[in-house]
Amino acid sequence: MAVGTTPSPSNESTLYDVVIVGAGPAGSSLAASLAEHGWHVLLVEREQLPHHKVCGEFISPDAQLALDILGLYDEVSALGPVPLYATEVTSRLAGKLCRPLPGVAWGLSRYTFDAGLAAAAVARGAELRTATTVTRLIRHDSMRGGHVELHLHHRHKPTRVYARAVVMAFGRVGLPGLTARPTAPGVPGHARYVGVKCHFAEVYLHNRVELYFFPGGYAGLNPVEGGHANLCVLASYEAFTQAGRSISGMLEAAIEGNQALAKRMAGAQAIVETECAVAPVDTHRRAQPWGEMAHLGDSAVMLPPLCGDGMAMALQSARLCAPLADAYLRGHISLGRWKILYRRAWSQEFRKRVWLGRRLQQLLQVPILAEGLLLTGTLFPTVADYFIASTRGQVPTASVSPPRAAG
Repeated sequence: MAVGTTPSPSNESTLYDVVIVGAGPAGSSLAASLAEHGWHVLLVEREQLPHHKVCGEFISPDAQLALDILGLYDEVSALGPVPLYATEVTSRLAGKLCRPLPGVAWGLSRYTFDAGLAAAAVARGAELRTATTVTRLIRHDSMRGGHVELHLHHRHKPTRVYARAVVMAFGRVGLPGLTARPTAPGVPGHARYVGVKCHFAEVYLHNRVELYFFPGGYAGLNPVEGGHANLCVLASYEAFTQAGRSISGMLEAAIEGNQALAKRMAGAQAIVETECAVAPVDTHRRAQPWGEMAHLGDSAVMLPPLCGDGMAMALQSARLCAPLADAYLRGHISLGRWKILYRRAWSQEFRKRVWLGRRLQQLLQVPILAEGLLLTGTLFPTVADYFIASTRGQVPTASVSPPRAAG
């Protein structure tokens, strides 16, 4: 059943305390937190829910900590995530490194996770409008409190609402014409990527996340709910073109490009309706935690997927933003002060791991360097554990395993 409410075009003067653009993990968790505190929240999502998204579908221990702080841990745990205890990296030349994760991670599809978080926000009092696009933002500084006017479209029906505050959580794609997406200087177009993903049945997996490198990119594989395996691929435009510019072709090329992955996927059955793709994926884009308003998750920056902590960054950015948004709405801080405090907290939380994640991605995509790094990690496990810990945030001292195991 689709999640969401139908907007009312006739009600063109509705004033919300906050409008959050994007009902992914960042937007929905922030909406749930602010609605829980009594604020009138509108959550706008351009897609219908639920739907499949390109994602590693890996919820790390620090992501679970953010869920706990936001009051959403129990609801997500009840969705049936698969516990993951280790990570294994296999290079193109069969070099291999396996290390335990710093706590119990979860494998859970975005199809289930996003819909569950959006439903939690609605249960706490937020209004959710799906299949709705934001087409224009106008700031009225002359109005009391500096309200923002938002023009929305739902099935070609325009409506207009006002908000005391707006937060951007629209993901990596952006809002054409509304938000600037700064790229890093000197980064050529071929340094951007295409992401594809598909769920598979009949794949035997251990309770771990596995990374495989192939010519032109890398793939992540881990179990998710329902006994399925999620295969998510990040590939260069050149590799995608050579694979016929198709999702199935790219998945097949990734599997054939690593013998260990080909062995793992032998006999696997693709669940075609889960196939999806996204482009461009720019892991070099400059961070922008605040444009004219707060940006959360991938809206602020794209963490290289091999770090496996993109959803944690989304949830943690919501955790950082929630108390500041609450303080602003209560009149305790100004918009300028919210900007300063959020940018400072965001930088302290994420800048180091984004930098390190980008360097690791560059090194691991060079075969000879990848072999050296994996050998070093095998001989000196504490070095590997340091890099794993450095690409993520705070980890809870005790993890609660979800109520189901991988099949």
